[in-house]
This record gives sequence, C-alpha cells and structure tokens, in this order.
Amino acid sequence: MEVFAIFADYIKNFVFKLNEYTLLQLLWVIAIYYFVLNSIFDFVIKIDNTAFTQSNLDRILEYNKTILNFLQEYEIAWIDLTVLTFLASMIVVLVAYTLFKDYMFIRIFSIYGGVVSMWSLVIYATYKLYIFFGLYYGIVLFFISLIVHWINEKKRNLT
Repeated sequence: MEVFAIFADYIKNFVFKLNEYTLLQLLWVIAIYYFVLNSIFDFVIKIDNTAFTQSNLDRILEYNKTILNFLQEYEIAWIDLTVLTFLASMIVVLVAYTLFKDYMFIRIFSIYGGVVSMWSLVIYATYKLYIFFGLYYGIVLFFISLIVHWINEKKRNLT
C-alpha cells in the first residue's frame, strides 16, 4: 500500500509541475506511445496470430478498439473544433492586444487557443499517420526521425 502512495505522490508532483503548454506536449507523447504500441501489437499479430490468443488481453483490446472507434467516429468534429479554436484564438489575440494591451496576463494567455489548436493538429496528424501506415507506423516514425536527424546534421555542417 505504501508503494502505491509513493507512486501516487510522484505522479501528483509531476502533473502539478506541468504548465498548459507542456501538458499538450505530454498529451502528444502519450498519443505517439499509444499508436506505436498499437502498431507493434498489430505487427506481432500479423507475424504470429497465436501470440496473444491465450492471454488476458481481451478486456484491454476491447477498450483499445473503443478508443480507436471513438477517434474515427469524431474525426470530423475534431478537425472542425481545431479550426474553430484557431479562428477564435485569432480574434481573442486581436482583442487582447488592442483592448487589453496593459494587462500582461491576458495578453500571455490569449494565444493559448492558437497553441491548443496547433497541438491538436499535430496530434491529429499523428493519428492519421497511424491510420495510414497501421502496423508499420512505428517503423515509419523511426525513419522520419532518421531523416529529420540527417537533415539537421546537414544544416549544422553547412554553418
């Protein structure tokens, strides 16, 4: 019981250290883990269909399917809400910087809608990449990372 309390305190302290921007980044990292795990699971099942037949994963797999169905069902609403949030953030920023130019707190947080919409778009792109590549998603992410790293190295060597 004490181990659980220590773990719960650790999680609580970690979450309270997050701000509104790092929380969105954490959500994206969780989404990547989720889709990579799905990809690996699909890949293992394609290679060896009997690997998970006798395990207790049925409840987890049912919950996983519910999440994927939810994302697919509300995909259009997700994009619509992302676009509307971005448009609303442009209006809020305009109002904040013209009417409340002396209120630093309002000006700082007025851009948050734009940040939320951008991270929502990044998470959506991550989801669509998973849907498109399926069981090869993890491999594709690995190669994308290698390409970006290679490009960054080339840029650094030019300067």
